[in-house]
Amino acid sequence: MKTGVIILGHGSRSTDALVTVRKIKEMVAGAGNFDAVEVASLQFNQPDLPASLASMAAGGMQRVIVAPLFLYMGLHMKEDIPEILAEHKKIYPGMEIIMTRNIGADQKLADIVLDRIGEVS
Repeated sequence: MKTGVIILGHGSRSTDALVTVRKIKEMVAGAGNFDAVEVASLQFNQPDLPASLASMAAGGMQRVIVAPLFLYMGLHMKEDIPEILAEHKKIYPGMEIIMTRNIGADQKLADIVLDRIGEVS
């Protein structure tokens, strides 16, 4: 089954914000065994989520995993993203579209915070 991954960031008015999401995309692409890995932004930047889903469909992906880079379960995670995905499941009925959990509280994230604190201590 051809599987694609969309790394979904919030987006920013600053185009520099895309640099970080693209770096994460490259890390995921290098570590995973996926047929395609793309980035998308929920707001402000292109490609947005609908454009990335269209690209996945055009690439023949049968399964698309959307991985939101969102820390907590806010309205984007609870409402906005699921609404976009539900709409696009109708547009691409032959493509399974699923979403991972948000980043949330995780020891790996705490370790990163501790590393950053150590850098300035």
